[in-house]
Amino acid sequence: MGDNFEQNYQPQAETEPSKQAAPFPVIGLGASAGGLQALKDFFTHMPAESGMAFVVIMHLSPKHESHAATLLQATTEMPVTQVTEAVKVEPNHVYVIPPTKNLEMSDGHITLTEPEPLHRGKQVAIDLFFRTLGETHNQNAVGIVLSGMGSDGTNGLKRIKEYNGLAFAQDPKDAEHDSMPRHAINSGLVDFVLPVALMPEKLIEIWRNASRIKLPPETEPPPVVSQEDADEAALRDVFRLLRSHTGHDFTHYKRATMLRRIERRLQVNGLPDLTLYRDFMREHPMEAQALLKDLLISVTSFFRDRAAFDELEREVLPLLFHEKTKGDQVRVWVAGCATGEEAYSVAMLLLEYAERLASPPAIQIFAT
Repeated sequence: MGDNFEQNYQPQAETEPSKQAAPFPVIGLGASAGGLQALKDFFTHMPAESGMAFVVIMHLSPKHESHAATLLQATTEMPVTQVTEAVKVEPNHVYVIPPTKNLEMSDGHITLTEPEPLHRGKQVAIDLFFRTLGETHNQNAVGIVLSGMGSDGTNGLKRIKEYNGLAFAQDPKDAEHDSMPRHAINSGLVDFVLPVALMPEKLIEIWRNASRIKLPPETEPPPVVSQEDADEAALRDVFRLLRSHTGHDFTHYKRATMLRRIERRLQVNGLPDLTLYRDFMREHPMEAQALLKDLLISVTSFFRDRAAFDELEREVLPLLFHEKTKGDQVRVWVAGCATGEEAYSVAMLLLEYAERLASPPAIQIFAT
């Protein structure tokens, strides 16, 4: 149980992570009402030399001093620190949110930000941290939703999953207040639903297996593949199984993305390679649906592909607005826009360009 996986685990990122992203698993734990006991149970069962880092996000009153770090220190030999300034995240350390700030991940550091007004009366500190954790640490990111009221954490789990991270939720039967974990579970985003006491063992099992995962290169293989190339043969079989069980053909899907999503499924199922995964899919037909769900998770953000937006601004917009004046209309259709960030990014470019014109045309955007 005390194995250190920091040196062994080298995941591939869906989106290039920050240059200073931690090369070891970073576990975000979100808790609210009843969550302190859940956190105590978690750290009581987590070895001190797991090779992981832990960040605890709780809903704390800004009017009172928090003793959460002191109480958690009594349950573990790992250093437990309440974050008071930007700090580089280290393995085998526990970091706890202070009562007057929010926490975010950036460049391998935990940073403090000022809390914003409650979003529609709801706490979002867990969502905020989970989102930045997923964006910076990709497959090294794990979000765990523990006991609490409300729904904080669920939206953040979506971001973690978009970047190939893992999502846990406390078994509602094990939670003092089941609203937060139940909301996460009902979203369909959660990979593991477990009593808190069993989570440490599962995490260690996942990262032990992660160090054994072997996948073919992300570059396309030569046109003629050797019969001895078991990985390529297994990958083709995975495509066939997906097609037969889901009706979706991913043969020409972006290879790098496909392999990263499969790597996530290998982590979840404790498998080291494509050959065993292919056999697992044959024995468990529902795995094809699980892989399909992972493949269809949209990864989106504002100006996500900066080079493409620069090209759009430089080469396309001048042609689009050429000889257009007041009374004319520029119409743009953004297809497959997921949650809308791409459409808003295009809108910002259009408006900025139009503002430079003496008599700009009207702008209409269709986002589907």
